[in-house]
Amino acid sequence: MRVVESGQFQVNKPPREVVEMLKKPEVVAKLIPGVTNVQKSGDEYVGEALVRLGHLSGKMNARFKYAEVRDDGVVVVGRATGLQTTADFKIEVTATPGGSGSVVSWRFEGEARGLAATLAPSLVSGALRKMAEEAAQNLAQYINKS
Repeated sequence: MRVVESGQFQVNKPPREVVEMLKKPEVVAKLIPGVTNVQKSGDEYVGEALVRLGHLSGKMNARFKYAEVRDDGVVVVGRATGLQTTADFKIEVTATPGGSGSVVSWRFEGEARGLAATLAPSLVSGALRKMAEEAAQNLAQYINKS
């Protein structure tokens, strides 16, 4: 099952500052709702996420790394495992001048497989969409507060 979501939001920082923030793994971790305690492991960053799938909730391990770091943004790829499900994800974030700061564009691609994805595809699909929306909200709030 595959989910693709995208959007934009305005922040009060110039693009250069937004991109500098996105180069920090602890900021990127905010793109993955519920992730805590991010630590470096080789070329990846590892954290744990509390995930809710309908009435089911549990911990998933999340691993991510930078696939690209550009002057205008970053591309992060990763995998979350747990709850008898594996979800691969790709998050692309770019910042361009706009208004009194930046327009941040984001794109989330997620693909889930495993027991939960097989037994409750609409539930998992909804959870992935909600994660994408929450990730964008979390990032916008963090950038504007910092």
